[in-house]
Amino acid sequence: MLARTWRGVTKAEDADTYLAYLHQTGLTHYRRTPGNLAAYCLRKVADGRAEFLLVTLWESMDAVKRFAGDTPERAIFFPEDDRYLIDRDLHVTHYEVPFADGQAFEPQRIRFDDFRVAGPAGDLRLVDTGGDGKALPVVFVHGLAGNASHWQAQLEHLARQGRRGIALELRGHGGSTVPEPEDYTLESLAGDISAVVRALGLRRFVLVGHSISGGVALAYAGENPRQVAGLFLVDPMTDSRGYPEEQVAAYIASLDAPDVAQAVRQDWAQMAGTRADVRERLLADLEATPLSAVTAVQRSSLRFDLTAALARYPGPKFSLVAPDNDTPRSLHRLGEGVAHQVVEGAGHWIQLDHPDAVNAALDAFLTKSAPA
Repeated sequence: MLARTWRGVTKAEDADTYLAYLHQTGLTHYRRTPGNLAAYCLRKVADGRAEFLLVTLWESMDAVKRFAGDTPERAIFFPEDDRYLIDRDLHVTHYEVPFADGQAFEPQRIRFDDFRVAGPAGDLRLVDTGGDGKALPVVFVHGLAGNASHWQAQLEHLARQGRRGIALELRGHGGSTVPEPEDYTLESLAGDISAVVRALGLRRFVLVGHSISGGVALAYAGENPRQVAGLFLVDPMTDSRGYPEEQVAAYIASLDAPDVAQAVRQDWAQMAGTRADVRERLLADLEATPLSAVTAVQRSSLRFDLTAALARYPGPKFSLVAPDNDTPRSLHRLGEGVAHQVVEGAGHWIQLDHPDAVNAALDAFLTKSAPA
């Protein structure tokens, strides 16, 4: 095991802002790198200065190089560092960690063991962390070409609190059955949520949906408002019904084009944001999802009435969005009562880019809508 340390200094008045940046970006980059065991930020404010010390633990130097490249001794900086730092180490220091097996702390991990229930179009795979039953559970629904592992950080976070977290995999995704005949309307996907809820005997819960599954979650909540204590949406789908008809028709036609697979892959790479590790993971998940499922869900989303769906669910609603999703057609602009927050620097998969920011926002939402 290796420890990697770096030191930087800001003005005292910038201490809190820079600390928030480190937690939202820097530490998240470390934690999402395979082979990273832990990441800590230490701070001392005195004499008008704030000194920061980052300490990260790694399985090996090979793991360090996955993050830092072939020159791991050089420190890595981002534009925010140049904005706030008044002094910095240009190189990092690596230390051997003696007796690592006996002294290292390893955070709790949730095992993604297969657990299946019968759905309306075949078996559905899900992950269930369990819990003490004292707080309402949280049900997570991934976005298009996603799977339950996209909610890993949130499941771990809830498990440490003793709150039950359940992440299902929609038909045609992850380990769930590919339906025959194909049926991928958003309303049908909401039926997958219904099947999981019935199988687990859930009476009331908070529902979380990402991307297109923001619409899927709304479709379910509108039909089952008494069961859903609140809707927490992560960069949800936008309203496509306001686009010119010819533009929508052209997009639908493009889904049948010979190069649609390449076009979809380019879309995913662009939406993934700046983190190479997240982009590679998402493209691999896309390759593992039937192209017919991807295009069918996209077709259905164009016909889905977000405004009407919002009106059918009167409960608490919150939308956590990336900067590109703060537009007049964004879900939180379509009706009253949808609080929202923008996560700066995030791509479309905020839960992978900035898991700590998602966890913090989810905690705040649960405190209001489903307190323990």
